[in-house]
Amino acid sequence: MADLGPREVLVAWEAGSTQDRVRRAATLLAMVCGGPADEAAALDVGTRDVLLAGLLCSVAGTHVPACADCPGCGVVLDVPVDLAAVAALPVHDPGERLSVVVDGVEVPFRLPTTADLIAVGGLPADQARVLLLAACLGAEPGTMPERETGAAVEAAMEQAAPGGAVDLIARCADCGLESVLPLDMPALVWAEIEAQVSALLQDVHALAASYGWTEADVLELSPRRRALYLAMAG
Repeated sequence: MADLGPREVLVAWEAGSTQDRVRRAATLLAMVCGGPADEAAALDVGTRDVLLAGLLCSVAGTHVPACADCPGCGVVLDVPVDLAAVAALPVHDPGERLSVVVDGVEVPFRLPTTADLIAVGGLPADQARVLLLAACLGAEPGTMPERETGAAVEAAMEQAAPGGAVDLIARCADCGLESVLPLDMPALVWAEIEAQVSALLQDVHALAASYGWTEADVLELSPRRRALYLAMAG
C-alpha cells in the first residue's frame, strides 16, 4: 500500500487474515494512522472509510470496481467506485461531540466507532442498534430514546459522517434490476492487500528457489530490482 513497505503489508495481512471483518478494518486503518489498532478503532466509522479510500486511491487510482451479487438474478455485478469522491468526504477527531436539535432541544452525541461495532458484534441487529445509539448518546446501555429523537440522531450521524454510509447504484445487464448496494470500503482495501501479498510471496518463492535468498533478502529489494532479478531468473 502507499508509503508502506512489503514487510508492513505482510504483517497487516497476517494479522487481518485471522480476524473478523470489523477487527480487520481497525487493523487496516492502523496502517494508515501508523499507530496501534485500538487507537484506530477509536475513530468513527465514516472517518475510517474516508481514510481507507484515500489510501486505496493512491495505489489503485481514482476509480476501482467492486463486485456484488445482483439481488434479482444472482449474477455478479462489477460496480464502479469513485474513490476520490469518498476520500474527499469529511473526517472527524476521535470522540468529537456533535449535536442535533429535536423539538427545540439540543441533543448531543458522538459518532459510532469501530470499537463500538466490535462491542456489539454477534448481537441481533435490533439489539446492536439500541446499544450503539445509547453509547453514542452517552445513555445507559440498552436505553432507547424516543423514536423521533433516535431517528433524528441517526440522520444527523449520516449527514456528519457520510463516508460510513456510501451507497452504490447498480443496474444488472441481465435482468435489468436497479439496486442500491452499501459500499464496504475495508473489503476493497483488503482485496488489494491480498493481491499484493500474493504477488510478493510469488516473488519470494521464485527468487529463493533461484538464488537461495531468504524472505528478508527479497523484501529488501526495491520493486524495480526485484523485477529485474525475476526476469534474469526466468
